[in-house]
Amino acid sequence: MAKSIIVSGYYGFDNFGDDAILGVIVDKLKSLGNNIAVISKNPKKTSLLYSVKNFSLLSLFLAMSRSDVLISGGGSLLQDVTSFKSLLYYSAVIWLAEAMNKKVIIFAQGIGPLKREKSVE
Repeated sequence: MAKSIIVSGYYGFDNFGDDAILGVIVDKLKSLGNNIAVISKNPKKTSLLYSVKNFSLLSLFLAMSRSDVLISGGGSLLQDVTSFKSLLYYSAVIWLAEAMNKKVIIFAQGIGPLKREKSVE
């Protein structure tokens, strides 16, 4: 049975490695008949490149409520070296999925480094 899957990561920033991971995720999930939506900085471009649904960050709550699964990854999203806000954002997306009783998969993702004291509290 097809699932509705949201993929969250550092997508839409023209980062070759992250885009390659997204391509593999999307290809495999589509081959299994799933419906895919991607949270992206550049939703139009991501939609054209990967033939996936996209939505604005503001509509994340609605999209999540209609999904079955959240995949977070790949890369090193859960870290605070580049920005504490980044850690908060990716953690909040995972928290929202869990709060809505969605299955959460953390895929091909490193965790850390966590250098700020408030990151490990």
